[in-house]
Amino acid sequence: MKSTKIFAFLFVLFLSMPSANAQLGRLLKKNKKGKAIAGKITKKGGASANGLSLDWNTFKMSPSVTFHSLLYGTKVWEGGSTRLETYTATFVPPANGHSEIVDYLKIKVYKGDEFITYFAYDGGQTFDNGKKRKFNAPGSRYQRDGEWVGDTNVDLKKHGVGNYRLDFYAGDKMFYSFDFEVYKKTNDDPYAEMNEMYLSRGPWNDYVSLRHANTGNLIFGFYLNHEEFLPNPSNSRKTKKTVEWDLKLFKDNKLFAKQYSKTSNKSQVERAEWNEFTTAIKRVDKDEVVKFSGLEDGAYKIELTIKDEAKPRLYTFNVKNNKMVPREEQNRNINTDPTKLLEGWNDFIWLKLEK
Repeated sequence: MKSTKIFAFLFVLFLSMPSANAQLGRLLKKNKKGKAIAGKITKKGGASANGLSLDWNTFKMSPSVTFHSLLYGTKVWEGGSTRLETYTATFVPPANGHSEIVDYLKIKVYKGDEFITYFAYDGGQTFDNGKKRKFNAPGSRYQRDGEWVGDTNVDLKKHGVGNYRLDFYAGDKMFYSFDFEVYKKTNDDPYAEMNEMYLSRGPWNDYVSLRHANTGNLIFGFYLNHEEFLPNPSNSRKTKKTVEWDLKLFKDNKLFAKQYSKTSNKSQVERAEWNEFTTAIKRVDKDEVVKFSGLEDGAYKIELTIKDEAKPRLYTFNVKNNKMVPREEQNRNINTDPTKLLEGWNDFIWLKLEK
């Protein structure tokens, strides 16, 4: 009996210790099946039960998401599902040892002004001295509004076509927003394997990049997909389509450089899914690849010619003091909305289609 009282006293004393009590509370938190839950249960709409305040003075720069990762990380599959992950956030402060996934990094998904759902992410992968942090899908499932979740899928068949928005959160702060459109094409062929196709439209259509390769070369990149249900009528399983394209770079209205290949580029373009295609650029007056930092001052124009399109796609930029002048949306000294900044880091200059 005496030993039982001593044990009871020690147990009460243990519970009175704040840190131990918190740890015990997390260990005892279980779902209906008796499995331990990793992290706090969140309220409807993805707001943390207690919130997580971060030190937003950790970095001198405002947080953002690299534009390149937004384009390759946002996937709309032709069957009506999504994958929204592997984004690279910049200048997001650490969680200071906070390990509960649902409280740290989240993306809230909206269709128009209607909240649909949210996803939680593992933010443990960092690089560039912690200045870049990945929005990776968690390695295991987590509980969201009483249900276990393990992916980043939005059911587009349920929510329909329209304008979608992703709001990026770190702790209790929304720091970035990304907009795109979902639309659908239908096929009236009763014998077809697929009669509807979901696609995305937005920055993939309008923006191209000039990238600083590790070699120092200037690399041009753009995104392309196709909308044909049956690009190869003889084989329905061949969904890719061969697309020819050419690139010309003009300086002060004179042809300055072309794509590296002497002939047209031929790319295997996927149905519905956006993929990036790139090329180095070679000067026309000498056998020399154009370097990212080797452009002389002047006004430049890019002509991207895609076979079967009525006219070339045009993009312009200027070089001043041997540096490419970024668009206002990419210039942190001019951009007035940090939630819409075109983050290129030191690697990308983004150009918008001239319309």
